Amino acid sequence: MARNVVVLLDNPEGRSLVREECVENGISFPEFTELVQVEVDQTGKQKKKGLWDSFDDILDRIEIGD
Repeated sequence: MARNVVVLLDNPEGRSLVREECVENGISFPEFTELVQVEVDQTGKQKKKGLWDSFDDILDRIEIGD
């Protein structure tokens, strides 16, 4: 993940806080960070081509893992 783009995920305290929230809400932290990265990769693009396909792929893996 590009540094300083998502401040909470850029430092240990923030990552810990987000991880705790993921656990409390039954969300996989690695997949959460992957979803965030997909969105960050699209930053600045007028057309976010492939964004929903990437989201679907990641979310499908989460459902299969459950």
